Amino acid sequence: MKAFVVPIVIALVISTAGVPALAQATSDGLAWRTLAEKLDGGTAIDVRLRDGHHFKATFIAAHETAMAVQRRTRVPVAIEQVPYDAIASLSRVEPASLSGGKIAGIAIGSAGAAIGALFLIILATVD
Repeated sequence: MKAFVVPIVIALVISTAGVPALAQATSDGLAWRTLAEKLDGGTAIDVRLRDGHHFKATFIAAHETAMAVQRRTRVPVAIEQVPYDAIASLSRVEPASLSGGKIAGIAIGSAGAAIGALFLIILATVD
């Protein structure tokens, strides 16, 4: 009789443990949908999925069960639907204040100024 009881107890524990997890996923999905509905189209976002995937994307639109995004990649890709229940975290990406070109310009200008200062110092010491 004990051989029958153990598998039944294990099955009951496993079946009841899945119910709160499913309810939480639905609740989280509703929260992500509410947030997505407040985003403007064209907003840069950072998305982490429950399966561990992570990507940056441009938000397109919020729909009933999923949001439309376009991943930011070197090669343009098609717009895809991301189900709200699959999202682990979602945040806006703040634009960088300095672009690569600005950083390069600052570096070149600083290097030129340093070389010019060294040249003037050498010129001043030579009589």
